[in-house]
Formats: sequence, structure tokens, C-alpha cells
Amino acid sequence: MIYFNIALIPFSFKAQGCPEARVAASLGSQPFSKTGKSPIDGYVYTTIYEGFKIGRDIARKYDNRCLGFRIDRKSEYVWLTYEETERAATDIGSALIRLGENHGQNTFIGIYVVNSVEWLITALACHFHSMIYVPLYDTLGEPAMIHIMNQTGLRTIFVDKIENILTLLKLARRVPTLKRIILTKRLPEDKKQKEIGQLKPVAHHPPKSKYLFQICYTSGTTDLPKGAMLTHKNIVSVVQTATELLRPILNESETLISYLPLAHAYEQVVELYCLCNGFKIGYYLGDISLLFDDMAHLKPTLMPSVPRLLNRMYDTIQATIRQLQSSQQHLSTTVLSAKESDANTDPVAHQKALNALLIQQVQKSIGGRVKLIWTGAAPLSPTVLQFLRHASGAHVIEGYGQTECCGLSTCQLLGDPSVGHVGVPAHCNMIKLVDVPDMQYFAKDNVGEICIKGPKVFKGYYRDEEKTREVIDREGWLHTGDIDKWTEGEYIAPERIEIIYVQSKYVAQAFVYGNSYKSRTIVIIVPDSDVLLKYASEHNISGNMKELCKKQEIKDLIFNDIKRIGKAKNIYLHSEQFSIENNLLTPTMKSKRPELTKYFEKQIDEMYKYIE
Repeated sequence: MIYFNIALIPFSFKAQGCPEARVAASLGSQPFSKTGKSPIDGYVYTTIYEGFKIGRDIARKYDNRCLGFRIDRKSEYVWLTYEETERAATDIGSALIRLGENHGQNTFIGIYVVNSVEWLITALACHFHSMIYVPLYDTLGEPAMIHIMNQTGLRTIFVDKIENILTLLKLARRVPTLKRIILTKRLPEDKKQKEIGQLKPVAHHPPKSKYLFQICYTSGTTDLPKGAMLTHKNIVSVVQTATELLRPILNESETLISYLPLAHAYEQVVELYCLCNGFKIGYYLGDISLLFDDMAHLKPTLMPSVPRLLNRMYDTIQATIRQLQSSQQHLSTTVLSAKESDANTDPVAHQKALNALLIQQVQKSIGGRVKLIWTGAAPLSPTVLQFLRHASGAHVIEGYGQTECCGLSTCQLLGDPSVGHVGVPAHCNMIKLVDVPDMQYFAKDNVGEICIKGPKVFKGYYRDEEKTREVIDREGWLHTGDIDKWTEGEYIAPERIEIIYVQSKYVAQAFVYGNSYKSRTIVIIVPDSDVLLKYASEHNISGNMKELCKKQEIKDLIFNDIKRIGKAKNIYLHSEQFSIENNLLTPTMKSKRPELTKYFEKQIDEMYKYIE
């Protein structure tokens, strides 16, 4: 069991119809969409097959690059476009059909390959024909490998190394279904595979939302590994949640560095999220000791990670600080130390105040463009997390999840500077705690076993109903086996919520007010004049800032936008900026809350009357 803290208030609410469970505050008390559908830039998709095509269409409007790789340390990245990636996957899928595999849910394809263009193209080929892929990896060991191959009846396995072929040939006599081993050698350029697929192309056989897309085997410590059955509905609900969560800081030009094992659900979710949003994915050379060299060439903006690697990065930065001259060292230590007093300030907003030399060196070591680092798999030290937020100049967020629910069950919110927790419930699930009497953990004390429910929860363990019943109860709750404590939070820290609201492009300033006798907060919004006037001009809406702030259509525009990232019950638009001159800001540019409350007393009273 792993112990986690999950943020409770102000970022989560009791779920309607299930008061013991909590959902993201931006959903209000409404639980996730039961259909698993949600719009992304006007599109709706329910399978990765559909999502990839949407990502392809998005990428066409920009540089259209999809998957990148390097041959060796001396070379630069070579890129496949989204169309080239699609053609390669189509060719491989057609070749599999011509070699004797069938469309549909009775076909399992093994992928025994390290992170690479070939891995993802093979997976896409399976998506295109509703096949189910089964990732394999070295650390499984021979007994587990034999168990997996026999349980899924693997006939075809893709490998990337001669050693893997020898391993499979050694095991083949104990796996009667195994018919073919395919060695991947830059699959998009492999003439034989292209000939088979291109000369006899086979039409796609798209999957349905309920179809499995993979059997992901979890590492067993004593028993043989269990195969988690993951559906398109599961993965799409997580991908669309990540899209909504990260939309405020990401755009269509993002680049991911791929180095965490693709055999695990964590990295697969990340890469499928990128494909469905038209991002680029660059693969490392396969040697973790050369990762920073890969990043220097790739210049990624997105870096998924795990505590082990971030701890190593932390140690490296600390060593760099020690090597700086004493005056620079003093400045770095003063500005970058992760003190508790810093916990309520926005680290990204303070980037300009950081030691420029150190920031430059840290960013240079990871390519110079990283804007988002996220971590999971195990808890990260709050000291390391806070330090990296300051030292990298990037958003660094932590989350929690597991294979059985496609990861991303909770995640810290962008702009939330607090540490020591793994965030709030994701939009695609509800979370509750249940008692663990043997360990003296009781839900009434806000501590217990984490249980998850939603469209992301897996279908069960492949051919193991007994183990499935042990983790999924009759009401559909997944019992994770991990212990959680809801963080204390009887009262809302309004400054933390204001940081969230100003992420909206329409919002220049925000003042959040909550009456201790009321159940909801309201917000005074000062719109960004440049953005709002431009919007009004483009949509033929007349008026100056004061007049625009009185228009219901403008209020609806901003209210609907901020609902993506927060949950105020009502807002009021104010055309004049808070300033030192009007006595609403301190000389250090902090809000004067008593003065703001008095200044907007009439508007606050009217808004509370409206929502009551």
C-alpha cells in the first residue's frame, strides 16, 4: 500500500447521489459524463482511432510532424508526418491481415519493443483494425512471459532486438500458438513490410468505444502478472480529461520526449494524449544515460517523469548551485529554497525573480523549452517538487493513478503552488475512501483505501474473474489497495483560487469572495481589455470596456470559459483594474481584501441574492 494525500477543499465537491464520494470542483456536484464523450475544440471522439484522425487534422494546420527519432548521437531528429505515420500503420495492419491475422477482438498482437516510432506505429495498426495489443518487456521474466503469451494466445510478436528473438525462440516450445516473430527495423522504410501492405491494402476496421485496445499486464511480486483489460472508452476519458486540464498552457506546437517505458499504461496515456491533440513525439535513443543529450537535440516542451529521475535532477541542480560563485550561490539559495512561506505564491509568476543564470542552466540541460513536467508512479518529496518548480521555470505537477484505471485519477491543478498532495479528483472519475479496519483507517476520519469509479475504470483482469471481483465491487467501484488522506480544508484560501481563474485569457484580475455562512463563492472579474476588445471587434459587438462588461453575452463568454478551470457560482465584470491608486492593491501588488469587499459590497449582496 502507498500512502497519498488528495486535496479536498476548495477543489472538490461531494458527488450528487453519492455524498461519500468527491468529484472535481469544476464539475460542480455533477459526476462525469456517463457516455464518456466530451468535446475538444468542437470535435467529439470515443475511440483512439477517431482521436488520432482529429490530431492529424489539427497538425495539418501547423508543421504536421508526428513521430521523430535519431539514428545515433551525431544525428538530428528525423520526422514522420501524421500522414506518413497513418500510412505506415495502415501498411503494417494490412500486412498482418495478409499474413493470417484477423480483424477484431479475437486477435492479440505482442509488442516486445522499447520506446520507438515502431512501437507506436504497431499500436496504431492494431487500433486501425480493432485488434488488441499486449506489451511485453524484459523485466517480466520467463515464467511471466510464458504465462502472458499462453493466456492471450499470441500468434504474432513484434521485437526490436536479436536477443529478444532468441528469448522468444527459447520459449516457443512452451507457447504453441506462437507463429511469427517480426523484427522491427525502421518499419516505415522496411521494403518487405511495405510491399505486403501496399500491394494488398486492407480497409480499416475501426473499433467501438466498448472494444479493448490492450491487455496491460501488471508486474506481480509473488504471483504471475494479471492482465488489465483496457477499453477505448477507458483511455479516451483520460485523454480528454488531460486535454481540458492542460489546455490553458499548451498549444498545437508542443513536443514530447518519450523515454518512460511504453509497456506501462502511464506512458501510453501520455503519448495517445499527444496524438489526439496533434502534438509531436520524439523518442530517445534507448539509453537513459543519454537522455539529456536527446533532449538537447529535441528541445521538448513536455516532460513526463517519475520521482527517481526528478530526485536525480534535483541533486544535479544542487551541485550546480554549489559550483556557482559565492555571490550567485547566495542569491540562488535565497530565491530557490522551498520554504513553507513560499507555498502560497505562484511559482510560475515569480519566474522573472529567479536567478537567471541558474534557470538558464537548468533549462539548457533539458532542451531549453520545457514548460510542463508531471510526475506519478510514486510520491515525490514536497521539497524536491517545490524546488523544481522554482528552478526549472516550468509548471511541475504531481498526480496519482494506476494501470487499472489508465492512470490520472487525481492531479494537481495548474497554478496551485501547494505541495504535499497529489491533487484533486480528475474529471473522468469520482473518488471515495473506505474503511481499512485492520490498519485502523476509517473514512469518517478522512483516511482510508482509495476507491475510484467512472468511465476510466478497467473492464477487469483477463480470464480471471476471481481477481476482478476482488478489486471491482458490485457498484462498480475500483478498490485500489492504496491509502489516502483527504487534506484538511474547512475554509477556502481565495488567493489560490484567484491564481486558477487568471489562467483564462479573458481575465486580467480576479477577486474571490466567500461568505462563511454561504455554500458558494462568487468572483469579481476584471477582464483583459486587449483580449476583450479584440473579441468584441471580431464579433461585431459594440461598446467600450465599461459597456462591454454590462453585456450579458460577454458575461456568459467569460463565465463559461472560467468554468473549465474553476467553479464560481456567479461572477461580476468590472471594467477598471485594481490598482494602488484606487486603494485596492498594496504597494507589493497584493489584493487589499477588506477594501475590495467594501468596494464591491453592493455587487456581492446582489450576486448572493441571485444564486439563492
